[in-house]
Amino acid sequence: LGERFTEDADLIGELRERMWSRGQLVSRVRDGQQEAGAKFADYFEFDEPFTRLPSHRILAMLRGEKEDVLDLQMDPVALTPEAADAGFSDYEELIAARFGVADRGRPGDRWLADTVRWTWRTRFLAHLGVDLRMRLWQNAEQDAVGVFAANLRDLLLAAPAGARTTMGLDPGFRTGVKVAVVDATGKPVATTTIYPHELKRSAAGAAGKPGSGGDASIDVLARPAADHQV
Repeated sequence: LGERFTEDADLIGELRERMWSRGQLVSRVRDGQQEAGAKFADYFEFDEPFTRLPSHRILAMLRGEKEDVLDLQMDPVALTPEAADAGFSDYEELIAARFGVADRGRPGDRWLADTVRWTWRTRFLAHLGVDLRMRLWQNAEQDAVGVFAANLRDLLLAAPAGARTTMGLDPGFRTGVKVAVVDATGKPVATTTIYPHELKRSAAGAAGKPGSGGDASIDVLARPAADHQV
């Protein structure tokens, strides 16, 4: 019966979402690790609902568990309605209702109720705990990557040499050297291309290109440098 209960994908999904919306992550310090794990002191006696956990706390607690300082538990926060048959929690009541388990005065009803409770405790809860732990970790990683990306974007878009006008060169042989000038705020104010390595044998074909050859390239660079006070 336990195997049959746990093969119901719709039931698993309903239990998972209920546990996600109501459950909480519980953290406790391991015996004897108070001093060695002092940097995780904020999580020695800690619990918070899954849906309200910020990414930095999730990652910190997972790191504390990896370092053998913290014990983490997925608490489903089960409720026991007064009217529930056989004293089921609301999670167990959901399982029992799905498979028609109820106290009808039959000799086997108590055994069926015990089977529901055992299956929830040993099968469902363990499986859902792994699923929700993975969801927490993935959410935390995504948030951390988002924060890193935002910080990196600000860094890359900042003025490359500080608050000063700067000229940058992107080396190229066949397609030429790309030139760009940005002002003190990082805004592009001038762009061009020079060909300082133009071969003599193709000089006739390069005659129409600005900045073809070493001397001409220097002249092209000098103009935006003077115009924008590089």
